[in-house]
Amino acid sequence: MSSQTPYTAGSYQLIDLSYIEQISNGDKAFEKEIVQIFVEQIPQDLALLKQHFAAGDFSKVKQSAHYMLPSISILGLETKLKVELEALEALESAYKVLRRHIETIDKVCNTARAEAIELLHSYA
Repeated sequence: MSSQTPYTAGSYQLIDLSYIEQISNGDKAFEKEIVQIFVEQIPQDLALLKQHFAAGDFSKVKQSAHYMLPSISILGLETKLKVELEALEALESAYKVLRRHIETIDKVCNTARAEAIELLHSYA
């Protein structure tokens, strides 16, 4: 990491910036843009996931979970949500279990979003 990096590895509870650092090749404007997209997109993704689940549209739940993977992966959240996302994509669990998985995804993503917002402020 360069001395200009506004964060340090491990400084966040959930997000892991290793992948972003790797693909950005030190371009902080690019890193900021990627983080900004996550901050803007994840609330919409979560809302759709919960909406489809509430409506009982499990094919769209599966689709929404799959669609969220790139956003989740770019900030290193895939290992933290692997079990939950795989369960939603497979749809082999009981309704109550799937609901708990969605609640976990929601909590982790919202906490990660707060961390990402904090990170965005450090780029200023």
